[in-house]
Amino acid sequence: MKVRSLMRSQRLPLWQKACIAACSLYLGGAGFSPLPAFAGQEIAAPTTLSSPLAQHSACPAPARVPTPADIMQLMKSGTDHGFLWKISKNGHDSWLYGTMHIARFEWLIPGPLTRQAFKASTMVAVELVLSDPQTLAVLQRPASNERLQHLLETGRRQKLDTEAQKQCLPAQALQKLPGSIEAASLMALSGRADGLYPDYAIDAILQTFAKAAHKPLVALETAEAQVSLLTGKTQAEEDELIDSALQDLNSSTGQAELTKLAAMWGNSDLAKLNSYRDWCQCERTPTEARQIKAMLDDRNVLMAEKIEHLHESGQSVFVAVGALHMSGPMGLPALLQKAGYSVQTVLPAAAPL
Repeated sequence: MKVRSLMRSQRLPLWQKACIAACSLYLGGAGFSPLPAFAGQEIAAPTTLSSPLAQHSACPAPARVPTPADIMQLMKSGTDHGFLWKISKNGHDSWLYGTMHIARFEWLIPGPLTRQAFKASTMVAVELVLSDPQTLAVLQRPASNERLQHLLETGRRQKLDTEAQKQCLPAQALQKLPGSIEAASLMALSGRADGLYPDYAIDAILQTFAKAAHKPLVALETAEAQVSLLTGKTQAEEDELIDSALQDLNSSTGQAELTKLAAMWGNSDLAKLNSYRDWCQCERTPTEARQIKAMLDDRNVLMAEKIEHLHESGQSVFVAVGALHMSGPMGLPALLQKAGYSVQTVLPAAAPL
């Protein structure tokens, strides 16, 4: 049954119509698929649902495109996942929602608590607006010839190609991207072996929901700033980031961490989220430690300032960013509480008495 005929044949609430339209638009005909590593590394690469990866018995299955009937079933059985806070100041509320940039098929439709907060908002704020052509142009911008040549001369090009082949990527799918961004994309794609797909990125789905529900979308960051973080300040720093990712790919450490993160998010395990740096193996070198600080702490301060500005302008903002931006004393809930906001945990929901 086609999408329009389904919506005509049943009296559906506006939210359900938006879900069906959004999922059908994004997963049925999108021209790109975001390939982010967790914690806000938004990367767009030419891997799409309409152009499946190489078929081989050892390759992950292509991401499943849901039918309208699938979407209806997911809406009926929808369960809340992730982390949600209500923040209040100046007589009105906004919400902070910690997302996953790679996700499972069954997580496509937000649960009732998340839907309620989304519907009550007047604006949606995300790290980057992925439908913005200028943003996509920056994220997909090729690396400089000098950096591409450096990858060849140091042998990293061959190592990245080997990992891409293991991930069943088409030849040259990511080769023009900066090496560190290619490595991060490969890390994200490794989650497919455990059913975690960038195609189901919670952030991207929510952005399409926002458009279907006619809610304004606002970016909290710029693509230039994210690319700068991902590629390092120097060639040596980028080399170390590539080597670290290759080490994780070869040892399956990275895939195991993605699986842990997914379980944490799927179960709304707040204790696990707040202790992330105790178990992540993500600060093994000084470069990794600097990268984590830049990726999380430093960005959180700037995002919190932008959220305050939006909220104090009178908007009820639904903020949807990677869940690790909510972690610990430098997470967004803690920073906004320090700024005078009342902060209430909505998800995980309190256990009934």
